[in-house]
Amino acid sequence: MKELKKVEESKMELNINHTYRSSNYKKRNISDKIDTIIIHYTGMKTAKAALEKLCDPNAEVSSHYFLDKNGKVLQLVDDNKIAWHAGRSKWLNRKNLNETSIGIELCNSGHDHNFENFTELQYKSLEKLLYNLKNNYSISADRVLGHSDIAPKRKLDPGEKFDWQRLAKNNLVVWPNKILKLDAKINLQNIEYYLRNIGYDIDDGFENSLIAFKRHFIPEDISLIVDKKVLNIACSVYMAFEKNRSLY
Repeated sequence: MKELKKVEESKMELNINHTYRSSNYKKRNISDKIDTIIIHYTGMKTAKAALEKLCDPNAEVSSHYFLDKNGKVLQLVDDNKIAWHAGRSKWLNRKNLNETSIGIELCNSGHDHNFENFTELQYKSLEKLLYNLKNNYSISADRVLGHSDIAPKRKLDPGEKFDWQRLAKNNLVVWPNKILKLDAKINLQNIEYYLRNIGYDIDDGFENSLIAFKRHFIPEDISLIVDKKVLNIACSVYMAFEKNRSLY
């Protein structure tokens, strides 16, 4: 609660820069309620290169917000526009999440280059931004997700170095309060059930969904191994999502 109070006290201190603007967007329909936030990394060597791509009409990609390594927040696309950040995606029964989401890009070279840790200043700005967006649009914690969560076959970001548990301490994302200890035997049907009902699209590839789940909730182990620990964590995450589940 101490950490949450710090975020609440400093939420108005977030300055948003509008120097860079992207034309890669379309209008939201009146029926497109903003109810999801997707976190990405840029996957490019420099902030300049990433911003140029996100603002390049020929690239056909964009995001609403961009956070550089110094914590500077730039808004490239207005919230009331559809930015092109999620691509082909699915979470539970919702497909093509661009229409109902806000995309946040964190400057980070990613897996294809020299995947580095996200900075303290990035986390601080992200926490403030998430707090404001969640309150502005009444977005539930279960709808703050990573790109790899909604597109596990295609994407790795924000990756295993992203600290979801830190965000959970400020009630910004879902994380289990404790890990349950199950008596159930280890079998793939159990883990498939938990992943599917958390939200992962296991029909598009169970192994990809398993790795995406591990990047998010078991970042120290991104193997395909399913053991008792993995089963316990998957069940605990499922229960946490069910407890925090927003209406769809």
